[in-house]
Amino acid sequence: MTLSNLPIGIDLGTTNSVVATVSDGGFEVVPNARGDKKTPSVVSYDQDSQSVFAGRQADNRAIHHPEKTVKSVKRHMGTDETFSLGPDQYHPEEISGLILKKLIEDAGNELNRPLSNAVITVPAYFSDAQRRATKRAGEIAGIDVDRVLPEPTAACLAYGLQSTAGKRVLVYDLGGGTFDCSAVKIDDGVIETLGVDGATDLGGDDYDSLIVNWVADTIADEYGSPPALNNPKVNQRLFGAAKEVKHELSSRTSAIHQLPFLELQNGDTIDYELNITRGEFAEITAGPTQETIDIMNGFLNDLGLTPSQFDDVLLVGGATRIPAIRSAVEQFFGQEPRTDLNPDQIVALGAATQAAILNDIEVPAVSTTNIVPSTEASQGEAAINEGSNPILIDALPRTLGVELQEPRTNDTYFQPLIQSGESIPARAEINVTPVRAHQTKTRFTIYQGDEGTLEGNDEIGELVLGPYPPKELDEYSQRATMEIDSDGIITFTAVSLDADVSDTTEIETRFNREEETLGGTNPDLPALHR
Repeated sequence: MTLSNLPIGIDLGTTNSVVATVSDGGFEVVPNARGDKKTPSVVSYDQDSQSVFAGRQADNRAIHHPEKTVKSVKRHMGTDETFSLGPDQYHPEEISGLILKKLIEDAGNELNRPLSNAVITVPAYFSDAQRRATKRAGEIAGIDVDRVLPEPTAACLAYGLQSTAGKRVLVYDLGGGTFDCSAVKIDDGVIETLGVDGATDLGGDDYDSLIVNWVADTIADEYGSPPALNNPKVNQRLFGAAKEVKHELSSRTSAIHQLPFLELQNGDTIDYELNITRGEFAEITAGPTQETIDIMNGFLNDLGLTPSQFDDVLLVGGATRIPAIRSAVEQFFGQEPRTDLNPDQIVALGAATQAAILNDIEVPAVSTTNIVPSTEASQGEAAINEGSNPILIDALPRTLGVELQEPRTNDTYFQPLIQSGESIPARAEINVTPVRAHQTKTRFTIYQGDEGTLEGNDEIGELVLGPYPPKELDEYSQRATMEIDSDGIITFTAVSLDADVSDTTEIETRFNREEETLGGTNPDLPALHR
């Protein structure tokens, strides 16, 4: 392989991120500078050296410097929120850009070649603004983003399911901060997403929060005062402990974590031993587990499908290691979900597969032992891909529509045009008339979302048609057309049929910061501490 076309796939996760590639020997999860197969999605600023850390070093600083550390930024992608790193403020895509810069630099050093292109994955339920923000993060990091790939599609590619015929697959993807469920139909090399649903604020982090609350209540009952959770350092210690016991309970029936010199809200200090069983953990965190099942149940009802109609259920994301989640999914579908690949690595491997396909590189038929199975003790090989180049057909994650006005009451309402779940590319049109006689312009406001009201959906753009000649109401004839292509680019066109006037816009969502500089002052990312 030449230096310019080494396929790189990146799973940019809420809690951890993974890089993978396809080399001459097969699939490979690329370790970072520390030799780890996954990198914490964390960024931290050091005041003394005025430098920025990313990855494990940043995560290690979180307990002692929580106010200078940013975690779980994926939950904020596509928003206008800002984060402080030293003297500057950064948007979510800029923080993600620092994480991606760390990932691509470490991978390049490990592979001993510069890397410039990558496929980056996103949750299937991400909005257009969130997808654009992710692509922008890659560009900020100096990466040419070949494609922003939905995580469930990547999972199917990793399992090599594109070589199967007539199979229906459900992908259950629970990461650190997001949940997706996707129904996928696979037939003769075509991977078609039938629909997606999920929540961008539901994931493993929520399990950690519930454990922290339980610990706080337990301590308050025993010592008469809860931990000083308003102290960032105490807060970080408890969340770190919750994460540790969560991981340990995936393979053990009980876990113990020592918390010496823990500060309480009343000023006292205690030595606390966190002791929790797997059964207690399942009971405490039953809420989010059931929420994922409820989302899936409603999703399948909307699709007109039943759990028994799926041939395979794939578990994706580190949180799916939790035994209670696996049990709930198995009970819901009446079949044991597939766990033969490491859920932390599946998405990155699928992204690398897509990167190889886009670069016309032959995909290996089977994996190498570089891919760690989901059960760390077993080192068996797993079929990943049969060498075919699949056709990927995605589904629209959220409904697209326009604001219309009822002329008799002047009430405005959301008019759906392209429904969520429809295969893309897709196109829809609607005939409209101006609200008043003698109008010379018509304003169209475009929304995305699945709520019945304008207020519940996101305004993503607008178009003004005109000027056109003034007429009586019954003399106007106008048509609006909404289109979305296979890359998710939305185009809206309005035509005044009676006046031969038309206007077209490519929707620029509320996320549109391509020309902004970092922190309002810096044209480039700050250098990462190595």
